[in-house]
Order: sequence, then structure tokens, then C-alpha cells
Amino acid sequence: MDCKKIMELHRIEDRSESKKIKEIAKLTINFLNQNDIPFTPANYDEWFYVICRAKEERHLLTPANLKILYKKYRGDLLDEIDLEKKEMKEITKDLKDVTTQSNEILNRFEGNINEHSSVIDESITAIDEHNIPKMESLKERIKKLEMENNNLKFFLKKNRNRLNILEAKFNETKKEADVDALTKIFNRKRFDRDIEKFEKSCDTYSLIFIDIDHFKKINDTFGHQTGDKVLQELGEILTNYVRRNTYAYRYGGEEFVVVLPEGTKEAASVVANRLRKVIEQRTIHTEDGKIINFTASFGAAQKEPGESFKDVLKRADEALYEAKRKGRNRVVIK
Repeated sequence: MDCKKIMELHRIEDRSESKKIKEIAKLTINFLNQNDIPFTPANYDEWFYVICRAKEERHLLTPANLKILYKKYRGDLLDEIDLEKKEMKEITKDLKDVTTQSNEILNRFEGNINEHSSVIDESITAIDEHNIPKMESLKERIKKLEMENNNLKFFLKKNRNRLNILEAKFNETKKEADVDALTKIFNRKRFDRDIEKFEKSCDTYSLIFIDIDHFKKINDTFGHQTGDKVLQELGEILTNYVRRNTYAYRYGGEEFVVVLPEGTKEAASVVANRLRKVIEQRTIHTEDGKIINFTASFGAAQKEPGESFKDVLKRADEALYEAKRKGRNRVVIK
């Protein structure tokens, strides 16, 4: 059982290993739930790999044993991820090679079809002339053409399967370039690129600035691992509690931005207050077993006629700082 291969098949939903994948996925989900480990894509991937390797090497799948194996296998996984990144640099070249090879095969198909037509014409002439030796020769040529076409079909099918896998990897890598690794929402780079799209395609839009309250204190008091958990939790909330036509970004550090295309400031107020209430009800488990809560402050603004995106962003930022000054864990609309 190649665990790296199984993870790749899992990502592109290959059904050939579905039984193994389902078994490991079920064990992984149960383990995360039973051990209060946040169900984030990064945690799922890491523990999926650990449990896969543990099964492969026939270790006991007890929580205590898996936590020990995690330290060993996580390093292996990170090494494999680094290797995968190097391999991904060659994907574009591989895609081009596959496309070129497929085009060559199709050209050979076309040539064989033309030759096949020519042979049929010759066969008709041979039949009319009762030329038995020539007919036998032409039959042999047709047989060879059919054999070559069957081989070409095999290579074309092989290339198509290879192209599907390469395309899945390419799309995954392209997506990862736009996503913040920790919070799993869009990153600042994607935000800066989307600004132009909002400016061109939206008559109006509203924007929400979000800042986690007392985040430095959380890091200083409970450690950066707990701080990361807070960021991951907020990323998960933004993923699950904003609509599909709404965009969420990690702007930087503990700051996040939500954009509502065609959204009014009233819509922004509804979304911001809903998110604020969800956040204040969430709890985080620290490494030493403590349970903490966290809150966030919100500033929102709607584009006014003649304003640029930077103008709207500035007003939302000013609204955010007003929310901070008024006591935090609140929404201010400018």
C-alpha cells in the first residue's frame, strides 16, 4: 500500500482504491473527532497519512500509539510534500508533452485512414481484374493498418488517463497558490488580483474588515500553536458561514477581509453580525488542556459613486478601528 499514491487517488476521486480510501478516511475522521482535533484540510491530510502508514506497517491504531507515530511519519509526509512540489514544476512540461504526443497519434490515425481508403480503392480494382495475389497483399496491408490503429488507440487511452491525473494535479496546485496555507481561505495575493475584477464587474459592493481581538495577548499567553488554532478556526468559520458569491481572504496576520459583490452596507451588517456571534461562541483547546474563547471586531463600508476600491478599504479600516475603540467584539459601518 503506497500511502502517498492513495492520498493522490483520494484527491482526484479515483474509484480503483475506493475501499482502502474509505476505510482510512473513516478511521481518520473518527480519530479527529474523538481527540478534539480541528477538522481542517491540513489536519485531515496529515492524520490520513499517519493512519495509512500505521496500517501499512501493522501498528496498533490506538490514540496513544498514533500520536507517537505522528512525530515519525509527519516528517516523512513533509519530505514527500517537498518532493511533490518539485515534481509539480514539471507538470506544465508533462502536459505539453502529452498533448504533443496525442496530436502525433491523431495525425497518424488520419494518415492510416487515408491509406485505408486508398487500399479499398485498390481492392476494388483488384477484384474487377480478378487479381488474386494483389487482393491477398491488400488484405495483409489492411490487417497491419488495423493492428497499428489498435496500438494507437491504446496509447491514446493511456495518454488520456495520464492527462486526467496531470490536469487534476495542475488544478490543485493552481488552487493552492491562491489559498492561505494555515486558514485555507484565499490569501492576500488573490485579494490583490481580485480587486480589479470587483472594480470592473460590480456597480457596487460592500467590504468587511475583520480583526481578531487581543490576538497578540493570545499568542503571548497560550503560545503560537494556540494562536494558529484561532486563525484556523476563523478560517473555517468564514468558509462555512459566507455564501458562495461572497469572497473571504486572509489579509495579513490576524486581519481578514470579506467582499460582497453587489452587496449593500445593510447586507454587510447582517453578514458581519452573524459572523461576530458565531465567533464569540467558539472555543479553542490549548495544548495544556485549557479552553479559551476569542472574539473579533468588524468594520464595513459600501462603495459610493466615484470611489476606488482603496477608498472603500480605507473607510472599512477606519470603521474597524472605531469598533476597537468602542470596546471590541462589535460591528461598525461607515
